Order: sequence, then C-alpha cells, then structure tokens
Amino acid sequence: MPRSAPTGAYRELMDLTAADGNPVSVAQLERWRRSGLLPAPDRLFLGRAGTSTSYPQEVKDLARALARRHRPGRRLDDTVLLAFFCDSAQIPEIPMKLALVRTYFPYRQHHRDKVARIADAVPDDPGSGQDTFYDWAEAEAVLDVKEGGTAIRKMRANLRRLPDLARASREEVDERLVGVLTHLNSPRLPEEDLVIMRDLEAAIDLDSDDFSLARLAVLEYVATTHAGQMGRFEETNSEERFDTLWDTPPDELHRLRDEVVTAMQETWRRATGGRRDGPAIDTVSMARSAACALAEWTTARQVHPEGSSFADIHFTDSLLDLARATAPAWLLNRADRQRAAMPPVDEAGEGRAAFIARTTGATGRRRRTR
Repeated sequence: MPRSAPTGAYRELMDLTAADGNPVSVAQLERWRRSGLLPAPDRLFLGRAGTSTSYPQEVKDLARALARRHRPGRRLDDTVLLAFFCDSAQIPEIPMKLALVRTYFPYRQHHRDKVARIADAVPDDPGSGQDTFYDWAEAEAVLDVKEGGTAIRKMRANLRRLPDLARASREEVDERLVGVLTHLNSPRLPEEDLVIMRDLEAAIDLDSDDFSLARLAVLEYVATTHAGQMGRFEETNSEERFDTLWDTPPDELHRLRDEVVTAMQETWRRATGGRRDGPAIDTVSMARSAACALAEWTTARQVHPEGSSFADIHFTDSLLDLARATAPAWLLNRADRQRAAMPPVDEAGEGRAAFIARTTGATGRRRRTR
C-alpha cells in the first residue's frame, strides 16, 4: 500500500534536510523515531481547523545533523556517533549510550581476546619473577608490533637511530621495540633502568623537529598509553565499566565528549607544529576511536585527580611526564649519536715512518712546499 504524502512535523523535517542537500525519507524518519532518536511531535490544536504537529528547534537541529551523517548501509550507531562527535548534536540519552556501548565493548573484548591468546601461548616460567601484569603488558606489546601501523613503523625507524641498531636486523629491532612497548603498557615505567629508558627515549623521539602524520601517531600512542601509568593503579572489569558509563548523566557525557574532541585536535595541532588545524571527526573510524576513548575515560578519570581533563592528561601532562622520565636517557643517547657521527681518529698517530713516506714520496726526496 503506497504511503500517503507526509504532512506536519515530518514534512517540515524533510524540507529542512532537503534544503541542506541531505534529503531523508519518511521511512528513515520513522526508523529514527522507533530507535528513540526522534520524539513524538508536539500536537497543536487549531480549534475547528483540527490539529497540526511540529517539532521544537532542538529536534530540528538533531534531524539535520543525523541527515548530514546518514548514508545508505551505514550503521545507525555510526550515524549517531558522527553526529555526536562531529556536530556536537544533542543525542537523546538512551540511543547515545547504546551507540557508545555497542561500539566500545565489542572492540574491548575482541582486543582482550587477541591479547589473551598471545599470553596463553607463552610457556610459564616460574623463575622469571614476572607477574601477570607484566605478562599481559608483554602480550599487548607483541600484538601491537604484529599488527603494525603508522606508530609502530615510526618507532621502529626511530630505534634505528641508535648506533647499535643502525645495521641490526628487523628481528633485533622488533625485540627491542617489544621491550619498550611492554614497559609502556605496564602499571609503571622502570625509570631506574637506564637501558630500557634509553630505548624508550629513542623510540618516541620527543624532541624531533619532524612534523608528520607518523609522528602524530607516535605521540597519540605513547601519550594515551602513559596516561594510564600516571593515575592510581586499580583493576576493573567490563561490568564495572558498563555501570560507570551507563550511570554517567547525559550532560556529563557531553562535557567529556568535548574533552575527547579537544584532545584529538590538540594532538594533531602539536604534531604538525601548529601548521594545520585539528581534524574534524568526520569518518566512521575516527568516530569509533573517539567513542572508545570517551567510554574509557568515564572510568579512567576516577584514578586521576578530581577535575582532570582528558585533553591534558592524555597529551600535555602525559608527554611532559615522559620528557621528565626520559631526560637522563636523552642526554646519554644524544652523546652516543654525536660520537657515532664523528669521523674515526687514529688514536696512536701515524708515526715517524708513515710521516716520512707521506711527505717524501717514492724517491725519498722531500716534497717542495710553497
């Protein structure tokens, strides 16, 4: 049976979205309404003229944001996340939290399963003296190096700037990189171990004048990872994380969202030396990444001082603390690189016979000098 022509509130929303160049159908509006994104319209009684329906301005703005991010075949959760992070849309509480939950927890569980498989494949070594946290951190590091990515490739290249790794094999470099990432994923950095800290300083290369996407990826990786080492160490589980996220008031989630977006944009600005504005979170992958960061932060912020900002903790504070922790290692690495760059010197000198041979030639006559 064909649908009747839309009237009232739906007609108004369709006209608005079409004017933006993002037309939507009645069927799409009904799907948004069934999912809780759109409320029932306000009904106005017009006396003998009957009734009419209309939406308040905030609902019209929401519909325009959803239409802007909607694509055929795109998951509704992804549309919600894009509107939430890119357009600062006022998403209703339940659909907003469902989109965060359905994005974050499957990703978290999938990642933990992969790490667990790597950890389980390592034979137990009772004499190693390591604990389960170290084992898990090492499995995280192995997985990161295995999956690669821009940050891993850049850190691998950075490590090769160490004189003893300049001609090392890929396997040797990766072994050292796994050591670096293991300690970054552990509850605390081993600041007293200069060997590890020198590798860490070389891998992240904080004082580099390179402004590239690769450096941005490294800064994002190490800042986010080290941020977890700066708070109180507490264990948690999925149930506790779910409860914390679900119990967070909507206005608080909107504020935390702004912190996450600011952090992502600030990382980009600093990594490019201020020459590029922060990116809009206008791709599905970026929106999902932001959603996972927000879901993590609702729990992680509890182990940091009250009032801590995600943007500060996950970039400025974290990188400043890494710079402090790696300062002695930076001095030693810098000295090693300077020595390696110097031309070789014959410490014993050339000797009298060599000097005579060089200055007289084969005939034994002293060369004439002017």
